[in-house]
Amino acid sequence: MKTLQKILFITAVALTLTSISFASGEKQSDTGTVASEQCYTCRYDQCHAIAKSTGKRCRHCVSYSGDIFCWQHQ
Repeated sequence: MKTLQKILFITAVALTLTSISFASGEKQSDTGTVASEQCYTCRYDQCHAIAKSTGKRCRHCVSYSGDIFCWQHQ
């Protein structure tokens, strides 16, 4: 009986941790595509620069409409 309780407890913890990771909203995949990494809160657009070290898109927002790079990558 105690073994069954342990198995049920471990399963419940695993399901809870899985649901928390999905609810966090962070992207889990590293596909490298710029289109899949859109900014959620930028007023105009997200910077289009790609970091050399990680290969991921910059998360800074651009300052003005029509800009494609942030203050750091101009």
